[in-house]
Amino acid sequence: MIGAITTALSGLTSASKQIEDSAANIASSPSQEQIIEDIVDIKLAETAYKANLETIKVANELTEELLSTFDETV
Repeated sequence: MIGAITTALSGLTSASKQIEDSAANIASSPSQEQIIEDIVDIKLAETAYKANLETIKVANELTEELLSTFDETV
């Protein structure tokens, strides 16, 4: 479970970095084509962020279930 959480945290960091980079590009780029590409990148990063949050949530639920099962058998 810890591996899944570590991977998801890395994904959150990567998505956050992508949003920061794209926002900086939008702020400094006069090209409409580049702005459109950066907006698409932000939407992709948003989806990745949500997926990684869901991974953490599921890993937490599985850990709680595993511990609950262990408590019942001991």
